[in-house]
Amino acid sequence: MSNVSGHPTLPGWTMAETLISMAIVFTLTGTVGYLGIRQVEQARVTAANSQIRVFEIALENYHLDTGAYPTSDQGLDALYRIPVLAPIPGGWNGPYLRRPPGVSPWGTDYRYRRPGPDGLPYEITAENPGDHRE
Repeated sequence: MSNVSGHPTLPGWTMAETLISMAIVFTLTGTVGYLGIRQVEQARVTAANSQIRVFEIALENYHLDTGAYPTSDQGLDALYRIPVLAPIPGGWNGPYLRRPPGVSPWGTDYRYRRPGPDGLPYEITAENPGDHRE
């Protein structure tokens, strides 16, 4: 095949075909990226919930040994180190965790509050900075 000037032309894609192909690739990439981000966020929520369950078990063991839960000021660190803030618990037989409480999957501290809401003995939460639901 040759063009108007008589030179042979090579088969290839037209500009329209190239743009359509790029649009398809970008659409697929965006969809896969969005789904991947959603899965990462769901994994963080699952990890935070699992860690909170570990804290709850440790708090129950702490309560069995000392007869009380740590105060809000003592916090979750009381599960790893004997509290130095009053009231100093008698019967502390920890550590109740293998390592210090650490941070949530979002890089924020877990929040421990005593007493908890609705008559619960305590509340543990992990703040997700990207979750702005009120």
